[in-house]
Amino acid sequence: MKRIPWEVGENKFTDAYVAGFFDGDGSLVAILEKQSSKYSRTYRPRLRINFTQHIRHSAMLDRLCDYLGAGHVRLYSSHEMAELVIQDRVDILRVLNKMLPHLILKKNQVILAIEVLLLIGENVRTNRISDINYFKILECVKKIRNLNSKSGGKKDFISLNPVTTSRLTRESSQRSRDLSVS
Repeated sequence: MKRIPWEVGENKFTDAYVAGFFDGDGSLVAILEKQSSKYSRTYRPRLRINFTQHIRHSAMLDRLCDYLGAGHVRLYSSHEMAELVIQDRVDILRVLNKMLPHLILKKNQVILAIEVLLLIGENVRTNRISDINYFKILECVKKIRNLNSKSGGKKDFISLNPVTTSRLTRESSQRSRDLSVS
């Protein structure tokens, strides 16, 4: 019986192949990183793209990294796992736009992530983003987390009320709604 090689040559990579690989063995991580109290915004939104494989396929991830021109490969020998990680916002936006037309399973997450990146723009810090855009970013991050099966958006975070610009927790926001109804 002829054996089909697992390794894929660089000349075999296409945007459609990468999108299919991402749909199956990739992830789009959206987190809100707590910042120091010296910053006006409590959370900084962060996005990350991961492609994960068994450690024996790390060479393929190296070639994928070269094809995409982004990220770096991390090896976790304790878990026999290799992971291509892309964290730079410019690279993430470029890679997501390349994959978007070919995605099936993670298309909604990618659309939301692109929206987050466009709202952030070239701002390095969140305090340069308008309150309304910051609130939209928080909502998009929450939606991405809800669409991701493991995180499920379980961890709550403080959101910003765009009308008052005061920080609200989910509970105080609910109390405000309850008071306005009665």
